[in-house]
Amino acid sequence: MRRYSGQTAVAIVAGDGTVVRQNRASRQLLGDRGGERCCDAMAALGGSGERPCHDGCAARLLEAGLDSPAAASVRREGQQHLLSCVPIGDNVICSLTPGGKAHPAPWQAITERELAVLELLAAGETTGSAARLLGLSTSTVRTHVEKLRLKLGASTQAAVVARGYQLGYLS
Repeated sequence: MRRYSGQTAVAIVAGDGTVVRQNRASRQLLGDRGGERCCDAMAALGGSGERPCHDGCAARLLEAGLDSPAAASVRREGQQHLLSCVPIGDNVICSLTPGGKAHPAPWQAITERELAVLELLAAGETTGSAARLLGLSTSTVRTHVEKLRLKLGASTQAAVVARGYQLGYLS
């Protein structure tokens, strides 16, 4: 089994169920799984626990929409992890968080405006459309997104949304 950094592993999965992108922690944990079926990639986790992974799961999640994310508790190498799969836009964001349930650290507290931006991103809005809906400039919304990326330790907007769910900012 591969050792990984213990950070949140994130994989972006297309509607057909193939892995299209992974962060470093995901590649360390699962290996480079680009182009493979997500359910096959998640089988590489080993360990025990029920997984929401099966043939067609990404398409079903996308069809069900944002109100029906999938999550499961997975035990691996003696540690509990939370596997969550959230449909966002045309993709499903799958993340594996060590510790089972993440809680925001004090420095990860977000402002009301950042929460509004996060909620719009989770609903599939772009920075431009979020700016129009909030009556802000696109530049201001980009600044809020950048602050969210820093606070939540995420490198992409999709990862920001996944972390938002993991930390309880989104439900």
